[in-house]
Amino acid sequence: MLIFGKTLKISQHLQELHNRGEAVWFLGDSGYPLRPWLLTPIVNAKPGSAYEHYTNMHCLTRNTVEWCIGVLKARWRCLLAHRVLHYNHHMVAKIINACAVLHNICNRHRLPVPQLPSSDILEDQNNQIPQQPLQGVGVGAEQQLLASGRQQREFIVQRLWSAPRP
Repeated sequence: MLIFGKTLKISQHLQELHNRGEAVWFLGDSGYPLRPWLLTPIVNAKPGSAYEHYTNMHCLTRNTVEWCIGVLKARWRCLLAHRVLHYNHHMVAKIINACAVLHNICNRHRLPVPQLPSSDILEDQNNQIPQQPLQGVGVGAEQQLLASGRQQREFIVQRLWSAPRP
């Protein structure tokens, strides 16, 4: 996820929420490190298993989120990476929320979503900041985070698997 790689502050904030017992997670692709607050898919999960079900749900959810972000970027160009919002994260959250509310109003009035020119899509992708490794995390702490992330993911895998499916 772009936002995880953009700033360590957001990752730290999510970690703090997790440490307080909040059930919140980022969904990252398999290129991200598994953390208790950052869930990643399970590569090569056995077909028909709880792990494949989790991975399918993870990918479906993540794709939906990315599609929604793309739609918002098409309608509200200030959200594109090359048009960086130069505000603190609280103000940026308010701006994004306002864009989402205005987007819903546009949808209610059946206003079409503008097509994002391919040059803007390419520039937006090129301006995305790559994932940064966690700063100041030693090997022992890294192993502990990974183990805690696996435990959290396993809990969610089992919870999804035991939930009734349509």
